[in-house]
Amino acid sequence: MFLRSLLALCFFNTTALAVPNVVNSIKPINSIVSSITQGVLTPQLLLNKAESAHHFHLKPSQLSLIKNADLIISIHPKFESGLTKVLSNIDSNKQIIVNADIANHHSWLDISLMQKLSIRVTQKLIKIDPSNAVIYQQNLKHTQQKLEQLKRQIRQALSTYRTANIATFSNSLTHFLQSNGLKKPIIVNQKHGDRSSVYKIRKAKKSMKMQQTQCLLSTIEISEKRIRTLVEGLDIHTARIDIIGLNVEYPQLMSNITQQVIQCLK
Repeated sequence: MFLRSLLALCFFNTTALAVPNVVNSIKPINSIVSSITQGVLTPQLLLNKAESAHHFHLKPSQLSLIKNADLIISIHPKFESGLTKVLSNIDSNKQIIVNADIANHHSWLDISLMQKLSIRVTQKLIKIDPSNAVIYQQNLKHTQQKLEQLKRQIRQALSTYRTANIATFSNSLTHFLQSNGLKKPIIVNQKHGDRSSVYKIRKAKKSMKMQQTQCLLSTIEISEKRIRTLVEGLDIHTARIDIIGLNVEYPQLMSNITQQVIQCLK
């Protein structure tokens, strides 16, 4: 009888201590989710090396993470194309697609959208793991406060440049610019993987010259050679920006982007 009771107690404790396995596709989302799960679990980052979020091949270790996950949070199948097939075989109840209704998939660059995501993640976690609901809710409150403060700080820092003329190599930074009240930029390519034809380059250079564009922004995937070709003959500053921030947490990533934009506009 004693042995049965002891075994039952051990089983209960093991069950009580079990927490969900949460996997996030990219670092900015992983950072946000980590702030919600703090004190309960550490989510796993799927793309944890300097590789393209658009084009990658899953390794056995990554497939294992997905297989054992209770919750998988990804941007969108069209963004992480390497996940399209494997996620199509995962129960939708085990997934959060961040940009299910958003065409431009770089939504983590809009802090307000990340505040909304934090609520979605918290609600999902409480359904999966109700025993830790109080902690998730407390973490959500703290996360929302930090994100609100960050949003205000960044908008204030950029307020001086709201009338500045900006160009972007692709639409990757549109969420950041729009959410912070900056002018609609000249966009050379809708996607950074698009081919820059002679026609596109000439059209963009003409527009930048007429508008007296002060700054051309691009992501680090765009080579310096492509940027030099685009701005040759123009008096314009440029900035190649890391929008993933593999080695920093979300608040620092957004602060780094802000400082690079400001330096480009000075």
